Amino acid sequence: MSGTRGRYPAELGRESAAEWIRLTSLRSTWWAVAAALLGMAVFAALMGFTELSRIAENPDEADSLAYARLLSQGHFYLVQFTVLTLAALAATGEFGDRGVTGTLLARPDRSLVLAARTLVVAVLAGVVGVLATVAGAAVLAGFIGRYAAPDPAALAGTALGAGLCMALFGVLFTGVGTALRSAPGTFVIGFLLLLGLPMVLQLSGNPVLDDLAALAPGTAGIEFYAGGDVGFYTAPHDGPVNIVVVAGWAAAAWIVARAEFRVRDV
Repeated sequence: MSGTRGRYPAELGRESAAEWIRLTSLRSTWWAVAAALLGMAVFAALMGFTELSRIAENPDEADSLAYARLLSQGHFYLVQFTVLTLAALAATGEFGDRGVTGTLLARPDRSLVLAARTLVVAVLAGVVGVLATVAGAAVLAGFIGRYAAPDPAALAGTALGAGLCMALFGVLFTGVGTALRSAPGTFVIGFLLLLGLPMVLQLSGNPVLDDLAALAPGTAGIEFYAGGDVGFYTAPHDGPVNIVVVAGWAAAAWIVARAEFRVRDV
């Protein structure tokens, strides 16, 4: 038993390398990464122009925390959906073309395959979250940098927080995709969890339902990486509890996916 445990890190490393090759060999993967970075840059340019107009009318409106607030909104509206796309590609692609049969013949341990696939998606999603923040901050600085320099601590918190949150979204939607084995189904569930469901709950006007919206992964995530300064939504709680909520969603999805993957025929 101890020998088996000792071999696990090496086996996980080899399977992760194989999963990395599978994912990065798809042009769709790099299109999704490019869409995240370019989308954040365009979003930052639009928000930067708006912020510049506001500052021009009233210089006292200049605020170094605007970087974290605006970039967090970019993650909420754009980047998290590219992470959903990456996870759906990784989790469902082999089920569509039956390539999963060859993968499991080479590596029969299904839990190991799922763990490696999840790890690769999580790492790539986390890097995308950090890079998108950096790209957006550079664009924003071009518009409002002379009036308000970014607060280094707040910007670093947004970058690292977004990276962590996007990594957990990678785990969450790799789990959803593995359980559903359908890219369209994964996209629908992902959209509902990230935006659709919390929006409906908030529009209800019911205080209890409005508070429940804070427990959706999308809204909990932005409360975390925005540091509570979202700019358009105020949760009933802030701080580390929000990332715990996202981690709970990710863990639940992965557990369900692992159970389904182990018992269901390919």
